[in-house]
Amino acid sequence: MTETKDEVATKKDFEERLDRLLNRADACSKSVEAELGRLKSIKGELNALVKESRRIKLKLKEEHEFSEEELEELSDTIEILEETFEPKRKKAEEVLRGKEAEYLTSLQYLKAEFENYKRRAEKEKREFGDYLLEGFIRDLLPIKDALEVAIRHAKENEQSEGLLRGMVREQKQITELVTREGLEEIQAEGLQFDPFRHEVVSRQVVEHHPENTVIEVLRKGYLFRGKVIRPAMVKIAIKEQIEGGHE
Repeated sequence: MTETKDEVATKKDFEERLDRLLNRADACSKSVEAELGRLKSIKGELNALVKESRRIKLKLKEEHEFSEEELEELSDTIEILEETFEPKRKKAEEVLRGKEAEYLTSLQYLKAEFENYKRRAEKEKREFGDYLLEGFIRDLLPIKDALEVAIRHAKENEQSEGLLRGMVREQKQITELVTREGLEEIQAEGLQFDPFRHEVVSRQVVEHHPENTVIEVLRKGYLFRGKVIRPAMVKIAIKEQIEGGHE
């Protein structure tokens, strides 16, 4: 499926927003690392404690029965870890004392940033879902066109009555499906030419229509959730012959 200009622009916008997010996250990470540098020794001790706690937790998930000796050993180890943690926690609190207000402000800021990020992520998720669905519907339109042409031809052939009923049924189901998802046919015939919704492929000199009125739709156009995904190909009325003849 060939990407349209809108699709390329949408993907570029997503990439730029992700770059901004990554830059800000990287800057935030570096700030945290700088602060952690002051707590390096405590961090190492806590990491060792965490590693040992995780090792014991994994051991508890092993599918075998523990002996009383093993359970007692685990109990002692956990108790030691709990006792070891307390002084390290107090030491960290002493180092961090006086930083509460600063950290609170930072946390409040990060919370607000996170809420904004969630809103943006939800919006981008909806937009990406629309982007995928739009691509599917865009690929489905030629099939819908071909089915409508086949129905017109079958109506002219009396021997195709059974086939016609089947095609009409399929066309109705496809139309109902895409309409539910947000597809809408662009109105054109009898209206003034709209360059944002119509594509002129032919002009005809007529006297009984205002100039630039659409007098025939050569291929239907469609909107998907309010966005033009295929303009209607139209023939428009003109009052005088364009130099060089008809297009």
